[in-house]
Amino acid sequence: MSGMGGIEVIFRKLVLAAATLLGVGYIVVDIPIVILLSYQFMQIPIDSAQHIGKLAGITLFLMASILLIILGCFFIVGGLQFYRGGTHRGVIFLGSLLASFYLLCLGLGSLLMVSQINLGAMFLIISPVLVMVAAPIYMGRSIPFKLIGSFLGIVGGILLSVAIFNHRVLESVFEWGVPFPGPFMSMATMEAIVAILGPVTAFIYSILAKRNEEPVAHAFLSIVGLVYGIGMFIGSQVLAFSFLDLLWKAPYKGEILYGLPQWFFGTVAFWSASLFLLLTASIMLIVSSCIGFVFTAQEFAQL
Repeated sequence: MSGMGGIEVIFRKLVLAAATLLGVGYIVVDIPIVILLSYQFMQIPIDSAQHIGKLAGITLFLMASILLIILGCFFIVGGLQFYRGGTHRGVIFLGSLLASFYLLCLGLGSLLMVSQINLGAMFLIISPVLVMVAAPIYMGRSIPFKLIGSFLGIVGGILLSVAIFNHRVLESVFEWGVPFPGPFMSMATMEAIVAILGPVTAFIYSILAKRNEEPVAHAFLSIVGLVYGIGMFIGSQVLAFSFLDLLWKAPYKGEILYGLPQWFFGTVAFWSASLFLLLTASIMLIVSSCIGFVFTAQEFAQL
């Protein structure tokens, strides 16, 4: 197979592989998080308002972990639908709502964990609410609705990027001194950029969808995939090796993981190993984004 058709088939297969690995990666990575959060929940006594706040915060973190597992399933379904060439508007819509609820749970949980007003946590609450309002508006058929929805999404993306820069979500519950990435396990800087680029791409697509300039929007989609893939490649590696370093130094730095059961260390090691699934997914995402640029260039050539 040659020409446009051959490149399109390769592109669709790579997107399917990247989406499947990304979905499975999120599912597997969240398993040790749920186990460790459940252990922390069991260790906190109900004897003060502060402890009750932490219990409520951990409960919201557990809800967020379950939502991310479900979101991982949506990645797999979305990849299959994209490969088959079917409509995937419904999956994108529900996926964006799930991601928003996930971020909202993280923001509320962080606010309860720190027991004080935190600007990053507040923005992590406001931004997903804006996206949840923007998503159904954007799904409307008329162009004005799409423009309004994408504009609200851009505002929410800007607030989310500020939150990601100023607040490491998992550091509030796992105080291990490791460089936790953004909420989606990608490098915080890259994730903040994607938070803005995503709604900007939706805005551009809503303008160009009815014209013969869709390759511009497709180019932006490839940029989003490339930036996110690079961020996940770096973020997953840094966190995985930070966990390994923490486990290696545990006998010498007992104040961090002192008095914990043996299975706790095994769970952290499993968390570290599971991050290599996301590392593999990021490589596939980077490759598929590069192929996407080739596919977009051929679309431009046919205009």
